[in-house]
Amino acid sequence: MTTFTGPPADAVRNKPISDELKRVLEAAAEAAAIDTIRITSGGQDALGEGTRRTGSTRHDRGRAADLQCVVGGTTLTFTDQSAPPGILRFVTAAAAAGANGIGAGVGYMGNRTIHVGFGTSVSDHAELTWGAGGRSATAPQWLRDAAAAGWATPAPPTIAPAAAGAAAARGRYAVIARNGLKLRGGPGTNFGSEITLHAGTELEVVERSSVDPAWVRVDVQGDGLLDGYVFAAFLAPVASGPNSEDAAEPGGMS
Repeated sequence: MTTFTGPPADAVRNKPISDELKRVLEAAAEAAAIDTIRITSGGQDALGEGTRRTGSTRHDRGRAADLQCVVGGTTLTFTDQSAPPGILRFVTAAAAAGANGIGAGVGYMGNRTIHVGFGTSVSDHAELTWGAGGRSATAPQWLRDAAAAGWATPAPPTIAPAAAGAAAARGRYAVIARNGLKLRGGPGTNFGSEITLHAGTELEVVERSSVDPAWVRVDVQGDGLLDGYVFAAFLAPVASGPNSEDAAEPGGMS
């Protein structure tokens, strides 16, 4: 699975991120093949609940993070004019998974740090990007385009471990990740991948991982043999008739 580091103990926003945000970031990291999410600024005390806080309410209770994406030990960087494919895929997948506040820009937090999170409150669902000065008008065009692509094609809700069985019951599914979904040798992004399953690829979910319920073991060839693991948040059930053997079993896996 993706490794998370930070936030630093001496940061003002040094509290953990929320479980909801972590699931969004895990889904985005899997889609973009990010090895490590380095959180430089995490959660903070909510207004009226403590004094360790700064700036807006977006970081309250861990609902936002300022972070860096690391691949192969190298931190990905960007300019105001362009960003590498890994950053673009990460932003699109984060937006698709539910993040509705995303900021980046050399004049905002430098050339490697991105803000990803939710609204200023739990009732704020406005979809916003911003750049230098925290202004929407200064958001880099690549950031606007990548986020808009995710918001236009939202993924199914990311799954909590307790709900994983319902979200990925045994049955026939199709890949819905825009840039494809990596088939891995084990339940996590730390396992190698030599195959990317294209969007629309159909497969059979055989069982949920007992190590990390967000991952499922699949049969891609349809021959009853196991081919590897995929991240379940980027699968959608394939419609089938009531008498089809491929119909998903209700109530999770047995």
